[in-house]
Amino acid sequence: MSRAARDTISLPPPPATYGVVLLSHGSADPRARLATDLLARRVGHRLGAFVAQAALDNDRPRLDGAINYLASKHIHDLVVVPMLLTTAYHATQDVPAFAAAAQKAYPNARITVATPMGADPYLLKGLDAVLKAAGHRPSPQTAVVLASAGSSYAAARSRHAALALEWRTHGWGASAVAFASGPGPRVGDAVADLRRSGYTDICVSPFLIAPGVMSQRIATAARESGAHAVTGTLHSTDAAMEVVLRRVRAAVEQRDLQLASG
Repeated sequence: MSRAARDTISLPPPPATYGVVLLSHGSADPRARLATDLLARRVGHRLGAFVAQAALDNDRPRLDGAINYLASKHIHDLVVVPMLLTTAYHATQDVPAFAAAAQKAYPNARITVATPMGADPYLLKGLDAVLKAAGHRPSPQTAVVLASAGSSYAAARSRHAALALEWRTHGWGASAVAFASGPGPRVGDAVADLRRSGYTDICVSPFLIAPGVMSQRIATAARESGAHAVTGTLHSTDAAMEVVLRRVRAAVEQRDLQLASG
């Protein structure tokens, strides 16, 4: 084999020296667990690391259970990635509280909490991907609705609205935001507004990591509003995996810098 050929070989990453916990909101819908399991496996394969999942509510294990599982694998250096698409109450209150309680319960563990996934613009690539998988490509004749779970935090809703506006620059004719709960326009409102603007080809995409109650609510509203299509969630997209990887690597880098300076 030539040197040039050897240089192009893609080698697997070296095994990570830490474990990862994907901490989601949690859902009683079994589809949510299957979806996050898939994402966890993909992240683990890319990192060469053990990846566990945990839930803040509605499912098991909780964070302490995931840490106990990783400890059974002799992994005590952990990065927790909040799988939350808003930086609202769960991200600012629940996650730190859960992490502090877990650290107290497992004093020998080193727990680093990464930045939540949040309204990362890179996730728009994921929305494009699920639309493409459903047979829809960016077109000036097609309008899209970014359908969020919703939040009582005005700042969180504003970030999702800004993200929906940015989505239009990917080549869509128009874009709008909708919320499945809390204040703000519903899916039916967004679809009706786009139809009044002259669009008949309207696609609704849940801005959610995994399917569950909210994705079902969004899908039902999309069908009732006469939207042309409604897609699945982001869990299987390369974009979702990439954002998780970025959060993990940034957390590890920041932690190592703090250790080096301390």
